Amino acid sequence: MSRAASAIARPVMPADDAFKAYRYTMLVSSLPHLPPPYTYQHLPITRVQLEQRLALLTREDRHLVDVLERLLVPQRLGHFADDNTLISQANALLTALPAQCQAHVWLQWWLTLNGLGAALALRQRGGDTPGALSALPGVGRQLARAWSHPDFHLAHRYPYLERLAEAVASGRADTMERGLIDIAWAYFHRERAVNPCGLEAIMLYLYRWWLLSRAAPRDPDIARERFLRWVDTLPARDPFTDHEATAP
Repeated sequence: MSRAASAIARPVMPADDAFKAYRYTMLVSSLPHLPPPYTYQHLPITRVQLEQRLALLTREDRHLVDVLERLLVPQRLGHFADDNTLISQANALLTALPAQCQAHVWLQWWLTLNGLGAALALRQRGGDTPGALSALPGVGRQLARAWSHPDFHLAHRYPYLERLAEAVASGRADTMERGLIDIAWAYFHRERAVNPCGLEAIMLYLYRWWLLSRAAPRDPDIARERFLRWVDTLPARDPFTDHEATAP
């Protein structure tokens, strides 16, 4: 069993379990509420602050979080940076995780959403086959069988597919990006961890934070406004330069 899988499946001694529960309760209670995407000017918790809190994770649990982030966060606009490698690694992690645990369910759902978005975009660009996406867990074979069908005969299983297809058909990267984020946020906002202070609760928070980070405002006008507000907070005079200017 891999280190990532053991973070979910390996039993621990009662004393270790109690200490871990204490640390994880502290971690969860320190995390601020996350607002919906596109409704805020800045993230409620920065990456540095989040890293400080994640230091409370055990080594194995932190390893699992790192594996998930390497798989999920680099995805932009529903495309895989390296289809074969990424899907192979995702399949390996899914195989290692217990099929019924929440970590497995959430990972497969996320990969399916992004994979379907990538498939729709690939076909719109003229792709004749799903290529590496045919190895996507859960839906890859169906993509290969029904590549020419508008919704791959999958709309009955994934109700969001129609909305996703509309976003892809717009031909606008920002529209597709927002469609993916809105669909994923609605799903993870409804989900609840079995243990509200366990690893799954922390993972669920991270899924939401990754979405917020992905949707963070990057408008140059907003950035300029923030910079000017920061400048306004600086002292009107610099004592060092003033000293140099008045020195004999």
